[in-house]
Amino acid sequence: MVMVEAFILIGVVGLVTFWAASHLLRSTGQGPRVAPAGTWRVGHYDVEGETRVVLQKVREGDTRVLDEHVIASVRSDDPDYDDKFLAAMDTARQRQALFEAEDGG
Repeated sequence: MVMVEAFILIGVVGLVTFWAASHLLRSTGQGPRVAPAGTWRVGHYDVEGETRVVLQKVREGDTRVLDEHVIASVRSDDPDYDDKFLAAMDTARQRQALFEAEDGG
């Protein structure tokens, strides 16, 4: 009978310790990070003579960017601009499909 009581006591102490640790980690912000919900979109914009091809995560119905990955930067005066730009856009679309699959979307 003493063994059963000791086993129950150890189980309860373990559960309380686990609950306290998870509660403390969540309250200090050190728990697992959850990415905000949104959709991935491919985009590009010019910055100081370069075109940046990016993959952005935006909230649905909002224009605020939650996350951004620069896929490539192409100089505007590059003689192979068109080929490099189209290749970067293709890479961005492939990565968009990968990220959407990871997000379950």
